[in-house]
Amino acid sequence: LKLLPVSLAGDAQMVERFLREARMAARLEHPHVVPIWRVGRAGGLPFIAMKLVHGPTLGELLHSRGTLPGMQVRRLLVETASALAHAHGCGIVHRDIKPDNILLEPDGRALVTDFGIARAAREGRLTASGTAIGTPRYMSPEQARSKPVDGRSDLYALGVVAYECLAGRIPFDGDDPVAILLAHVEQPLPEPDLRDPEAIALWPVVKRLLEKHP
Repeated sequence: LKLLPVSLAGDAQMVERFLREARMAARLEHPHVVPIWRVGRAGGLPFIAMKLVHGPTLGELLHSRGTLPGMQVRRLLVETASALAHAHGCGIVHRDIKPDNILLEPDGRALVTDFGIARAAREGRLTASGTAIGTPRYMSPEQARSKPVDGRSDLYALGVVAYECLAGRIPFDGDDPVAILLAHVEQPLPEPDLRDPEAIALWPVVKRLLEKHP
């Protein structure tokens, strides 16, 4: 269950945005998207009921292993990108792709979750204008600059995830979120030291995902 925090439940516009975006996400039917089964209210609190996935997040897996083999990263990219392509085709941009929002089934199958802050590209009236929504370490340059975004911003974030899987670290990091955002906008992409032949073969794809310009 995903609940809107009590502190926001009294904001009628926020509640409407939460419910609308949740209902749009519930339209997504794809083998690599965590299904949403119900959107509603209980005790005055808006909620989303989703499938329970019996497996770790990609973030938890990376925390325990550090890096992943190139072949596993390739599968992750294919499955996650197919889910995003489906969402983008429905007019929905996720806006917060990161390892914690990619769940893994026991057989390793990837599932994208948390479209709760997603914005419909065609129905963005209820999303606060000029507000950067997302996680700085995985945010595209155009998103960092609070510019209009489309599905390519999700692909950039997916590139950051892939970089982290291959290199064991994210390309731009630090204690200051603003400095991280500036690095995404301005700094050249650090070249990781890859040894796995599959990872080396995959690197040009990851590098293209991480281009500064959409």
